[in-house]
Amino acid sequence: MGITSSTGPLNAAASIYGVDDLVMFKKPRQKFNFSVFMEIDDAATLSDESYGKSFVFDRVSGVELPDYQYNVTRLNQYNHQRFVTTRQEISPSSITFYDTVDGHFQNLLTSYASYYYSQGLSKLKSPFASNATTGVINTPSGLNAINSLGRFFFNRIIITTTDTRESVFAGPPNTPAAAGDGRGRRIIMSNCMMTNVTHDRLDYSDSAPVTFTAQFQPEHVAFENF
Repeated sequence: MGITSSTGPLNAAASIYGVDDLVMFKKPRQKFNFSVFMEIDDAATLSDESYGKSFVFDRVSGVELPDYQYNVTRLNQYNHQRFVTTRQEISPSSITFYDTVDGHFQNLLTSYASYYYSQGLSKLKSPFASNATTGVINTPSGLNAINSLGRFFFNRIIITTTDTRESVFAGPPNTPAAAGDGRGRRIIMSNCMMTNVTHDRLDYSDSAPVTFTAQFQPEHVAFENF
């Protein structure tokens, strides 16, 4: 690496970030080059089966990637402080979806709620009891029994960033969609569960699109470059 470049006689930044390289692999990644891939468990029943259980969710406004916290504890070694690592914690990932007219994410949300909760977010099969003092109360509330093999509605959520012009969206590892001549990175979140979903505020003076913001808590995150 030299200190000269086509952008000037002495341009250290051009050398550091590889401006003269055939393909710029040293440049910072850009925020808008990403795709969201979802893999739903086979045991789940979707209210809209048209997009299958492994699909790219294109109607996304933005993604807040998970954070990582490394806990340490302080010990005393003959009046000298020592710090020992204890565990790694992964924070939820926040994804903002567009609330489209066809209800793409809404259908996914209602399917998720119905998978874990008997009342879900759909029309109740039997109404809630209006009088709690009666001897027998029939209520649709409660958790659904989930098979251990289908514990997670979202088996994987993969955030793929494309880093070069030649990159194309790459699906899950070891699949035909993963092949390509471009470069990028996958952030693979495994065994995800929703912890919070925030709907938007409607306003007569605002013409911005309506969105859902959902938080997904993964059990594990893996980085994979391709």
